[in-house]
Amino acid sequence: MVKKQLEMKAAELEKAYLMLDSIYNGIMAIDDQGIVSYFNAAAERMSGIKATELIGKHIKDCIPKTGLIKILETGKAEYGQKIVVRGKTYLTNRSPLFYQGKVMGAISVFQEITELEEISSKFKTFERLNKELDTIFNSSYDGLMITDENGRGIKVNCAHTRLTGVGEEHFVGKNIEELFDNGVFRFQSITIRALKEGRRVTGIQKMSSGKEVLVTGSPVFDKEGKVFRVVTNVHDISELNRLKEKLADAEALNTQYQIELQEVKGQIGQIDEENIVTHSKSVQKIYELASHVANSDATILVLGESGVGKEGLVRMIHRKSYRAKLGKFVHINCGAIPENLIESELFGYEPGAFTGAEKSGKKGLFETANKGTLFLDEIGELPLPLQVKLLRVLQEQEVYRLGGTSPIKLDVRIVAASNNNLLNKVEEGIFREDLYYRLYVVPIELPPLRERPEDILPLVMHYVKKYNQKYKTDKIFSSNTLNILQEYNWPGNIRQLVNVVERLIVTSQEQLIDIDQLNSSVITPSKNTPVNITDIIPLREAKEILEKKLITMALKRHKTVREAAKALSVSHSVVVERINQYKINRKES
Repeated sequence: MVKKQLEMKAAELEKAYLMLDSIYNGIMAIDDQGIVSYFNAAAERMSGIKATELIGKHIKDCIPKTGLIKILETGKAEYGQKIVVRGKTYLTNRSPLFYQGKVMGAISVFQEITELEEISSKFKTFERLNKELDTIFNSSYDGLMITDENGRGIKVNCAHTRLTGVGEEHFVGKNIEELFDNGVFRFQSITIRALKEGRRVTGIQKMSSGKEVLVTGSPVFDKEGKVFRVVTNVHDISELNRLKEKLADAEALNTQYQIELQEVKGQIGQIDEENIVTHSKSVQKIYELASHVANSDATILVLGESGVGKEGLVRMIHRKSYRAKLGKFVHINCGAIPENLIESELFGYEPGAFTGAEKSGKKGLFETANKGTLFLDEIGELPLPLQVKLLRVLQEQEVYRLGGTSPIKLDVRIVAASNNNLLNKVEEGIFREDLYYRLYVVPIELPPLRERPEDILPLVMHYVKKYNQKYKTDKIFSSNTLNILQEYNWPGNIRQLVNVVERLIVTSQEQLIDIDQLNSSVITPSKNTPVNITDIIPLREAKEILEKKLITMALKRHKTVREAAKALSVSHSVVVERINQYKINRKES
């Protein structure tokens, strides 16, 4: 009886195993010790491992990454887990097996998904590429349209909608010829011609809005050589026309500029071998005086603001003098050398005169300039103790080196310069009066650039030519740019003008340098622009004069009233109101 029952149980178990072996999914089971107890036929097929190689062995020794040991330890199921065994990817569901409330084993039901993973990866790649292509398609500034082999619209980009004025819904799924019948396009369809003729076709289409576009239809062929798509490109011709107009304007401006340039060249007063550029009568007289006294030994005091060209004038004096053949031109900036060093620089020193002195001693600048010219720039910055020594040198024509006891005879021409009012310094007690009058034998004062506006354009043109040659370019300034440079106050005088011209020549990427490149980094409006006041007038009248001048300048510099208002930091209506109030002629501005 018992034997028969056992046989029946065995038969049922065999049927169960047969059923499990017929299942498509792989099944693997382990007991509570981690020993493999079951491995069905599907598992053998998917893994390529025979059940006889696994059953009776510990799972860690044969397939360690199944995760079934974790199930034994936690007693919790895990679903949808991926594992990779021998290069193949499996999706598994793992569950504990319970008997009388205790974990007696674990089972894993799995399916190979290697191909599905590859398909999924390819799908994601295609999806990413499709997004990229779609982005590129819609980023094109030209309109693009794709039609199928029957001339029906498949896709259009945003630019196509912008250029044609017709939305995507009117193209997709519809035959392109219908658009011509409905009057969206006029004349023959380029797309249909490319489709029928099997070649690239280009022509001009006219939109219902009156806008003209350049259309190119390009057929795309399949493996059999048949047209299965047409890609149509739509380009706005009006943009090309605008570019042509801009080019024509630039050429006209260039021609006008060349004419103006010749006129300006004819107005240049002097460009001699000394590289002196001026059209100002007063400056010409100054240079005539400097040339006249160049061959004398009289002390000269050159006065003027920073950057007006004092050094250039002094160098010219030296070159025109007989001393140019006998001695050197020596320049020292009295304000640029520390007080504790300037004495040794000017007078030199004997060996061992002070700690750190050269063993052989050193000639001073007075000795270096012997037979030549010594230019003492910024003389007003010379310390008082040295002013006494300088006065003695001027009177005796001899110097004593530091640490020396014997005088050294000199034959040197002294020219001094200052950008300060030396008489004020005399009154303040920081400059010796006797030295002032000893220097003030031949005073020459150079006016600032704002007081000789007739020199601005000749100087600009001179340095444009100079820096074009230096940097091997051919840049030109527009008439608007020249007008702004002419009206500018130039607080830094010639030095600032030279800097501005060089910067524009170097930084401009266009041949024509126009007003849009004259930003605040090139010409910075001075916060302390001098205002010439010759008489007392009512404040209201002064305000009106200043307002009128500022608005006139802004209108000259900017193309529109709105831009001028922005530059003045006021509203558009305020500028319009002032134009009418002060009767400002905008054409003259």
